[in-house]
Amino acid sequence: MILTDDQRALRDMAEAFARKEVMPIANQIDMEERTPDSLISKAAEFGLYGLYTPVEYGGAGADMVSVCLVCEEIAKASPAFAGALTVEMILCPAAVAILGTEEQKQRILPRSASGERLMAYSQSEPAGAGNVMEHLTRAIPDGNGYRLDGSKLYCTQGPAQTYLVMCRTRDKDGKEGFGCVIVEREAEGLHIAPYEHKLGWRGTNTGPIAFDNVRIEPENVLGDLLTGGFSHRAANHANLLGHVATSIGCAEGLFDLTLEYVKDRRLYGRNMSELQPISYWMAEAWAKIQACRALLYDTAAAFDRGEMQPATSNACKAFIGDACFEICCKLLQMWGGSGIMDSTGVNRYMRDAKAKTIAEGASEMHYAIIANQLFHNSPALVPPQTFVKGAA
Repeated sequence: MILTDDQRALRDMAEAFARKEVMPIANQIDMEERTPDSLISKAAEFGLYGLYTPVEYGGAGADMVSVCLVCEEIAKASPAFAGALTVEMILCPAAVAILGTEEQKQRILPRSASGERLMAYSQSEPAGAGNVMEHLTRAIPDGNGYRLDGSKLYCTQGPAQTYLVMCRTRDKDGKEGFGCVIVEREAEGLHIAPYEHKLGWRGTNTGPIAFDNVRIEPENVLGDLLTGGFSHRAANHANLLGHVATSIGCAEGLFDLTLEYVKDRRLYGRNMSELQPISYWMAEAWAKIQACRALLYDTAAAFDRGEMQPATSNACKAFIGDACFEICCKLLQMWGGSGIMDSTGVNRYMRDAKAKTIAEGASEMHYAIIANQLFHNSPALVPPQTFVKGAA
C-alpha cells in the first residue's frame, strides 16, 4: 500500500528508535526477563505510549496503519518489548477512550499517554479463558458501588499502576452481564503475585493478580458494567492488529539477521547462499512475510475507514501468527547449532513468535470465532470503528 508522508515519517522514526534504543538491549530484556526502566522512560519521551490516544487527551491520535508500522519496526528489534507496548499503547487507552466518561478520560489518558502511569488489561481466567461469561471474578453491588472478588492469570504489565479488569456482575434486579472496572495499584485488597517465567515474550512482566473484597467506587466503573464487554470490541480488534504487526516484525527481524548470516557464512567449501535449499528457503520466507504484510495493512486500512469486515482481525491474528512462527522455525534452522545458543540472540525470535500464537487468544480460539460468524452469523461480531475518529 502507498503510505502517506506522516505514516512514512512515523515508520522511519520508529525504525531509528528501535535500532538505537531497543536492539542494543534486546538480548538483555530476554535473558533478564524484564524491561529496563530506562527504556520505558525513553519510549515515553518518544511518544510511543500516547501514539493511539486521541490528541485532546495528550496523545498523537495516529491511525491504525501508523500504529501497526511502529509496532512492526519495534518488534524487529524486540518482539517482547513491542508486545508489551501494544497493550499499553492500544488496548488500554482505547478501552478508556471508548467506554469512559469525560472525567475518566481526563483523569487517566493524559497520564497514560505521557508514560507517567502505566496501565494493564486483565481478563484471562482458568475457568473460561477468553470467555468472560464463564469467569469467576465478580463485581457485586454494594451501596452505590461494588465489591470485586476473584483472580486473574497472565496479567500483562504487572508493574502497572492502573488495571482495567474484566468481570461478571449483576444489577439490583438480578440481571447478569459483564464489563470492565478500574482498579488502582494502591487499592486495598489488590494482590500482585510474582511474575511468571515464560517461554517467550519475556520482559512483559506477566503474572497473576487477585482481588479480595476490593471496593469499586462508581467513578471507577468503565461504561455500562452489564454490557461493557461488548462495547469496547473495537479496542480488542485494534489491539489484535497491533499484535499481528509485532508477529510480522518478529519474522522480519529474524529474516534480516539470517540473510546477513547466510551471506557471510561458508559451508561445505562454498558460500552458504549458493546452496539451493538455503536460497529457496530464504525466498519462500520473504514471500510469506510480504503476503502477511499485505493482509495486515489491507485490514488496518479498512479498520481506519470503518469498513473492516467481521472477524477479519481474528483471521489476521490466527493466520499471520501461525505463519510467522513457521517462518521463524525455518529461519532458525539455517543457523545450525549457533541458533540454539542464547548468546547469538536469535532463538528469542522463534520463542516470541510462538508466544504470540497463544497470547491475546490462541489461534484456535480465533478460528472458533470465525466459524461462529460463518455458520451462525453472530450478532456480536460487528465491524468496529476506530476510536480516534470518535466512534464507539
